[in-house]
Amino acid sequence: MQKQKTLSERPVHIGFGSLKGGVGKSSIAEILASYLYYREGLNLFVVDCDFSQYSFANLRERDKETVQNGRPALLSRMKKHFEAFGKPAYRIIKSTSGQAMQDVQTFMEARSEETFDLVFFDLPGRADDPDLVSLTVDMDYLISPIEPDRQSLVACMSYALAVRDLGVSITSGNIKQIYMLWNKIDRRVHPAVIEFYDREIEKEGLGLFDTRLPRSSRFKKEITTDNREVFRSTYLPPDKSLLEGSGIAALAGEIIEKCLLKPKRHAHD
Repeated sequence: MQKQKTLSERPVHIGFGSLKGGVGKSSIAEILASYLYYREGLNLFVVDCDFSQYSFANLRERDKETVQNGRPALLSRMKKHFEAFGKPAYRIIKSTSGQAMQDVQTFMEARSEETFDLVFFDLPGRADDPDLVSLTVDMDYLISPIEPDRQSLVACMSYALAVRDLGVSITSGNIKQIYMLWNKIDRRVHPAVIEFYDREIEKEGLGLFDTRLPRSSRFKKEITTDNREVFRSTYLPPDKSLLEGSGIAALAGEIIEKCLLKPKRHAHD
């Protein structure tokens, strides 16, 4: 049996976490995974630990079913996409908080000849999960979406600060930084509100992405049998026509920079 990879050898572990439902945690992770894999060429896989909804795993199942029932235009598009990309879709492992790290090790040992840059973890949004704490502090980075709503902000900040304090107190923890991410921003939000909380986040020593994601229906656009525009899929990156103004390309660039990733620019476009 192969020994477990050392921290310097292991792929970067990024967790998406929030104890506040509806902030877009899973949707953002799904869109970013496909952007980084298909557009930036980063070799990654996903561990879906959010047992209350298994959003990632269920999106893959919907993608699969839609393609199987797709019209010729969609089937042709998928064929061309994967032939040009030269690799299959990234793997999604359905797991739990307690089993996730063992599943990662087993998966990588079975593919010892392959080098992975990144692992995405969709973390549970439940405080009563006994294994969530140890899994969360085993991440290298945690991304926690926030939206401009007072109740949501209080809940999300409390979660991030609790993780930060645990990461400091648990000597075996790996967490380097917790990054807050503004999501669902629209014209009704006064800039002063965001600037106030930006200062609070900075004061607490938490990280913050410069990119702010807008409130937009495009984040829900999945594969359709009649081959319409796609933004959220495990088989395809977001369509270029929908990327402008979405913030996804800028956010992906920030993640690459902050998490010291090395994209392969020859990836299929």
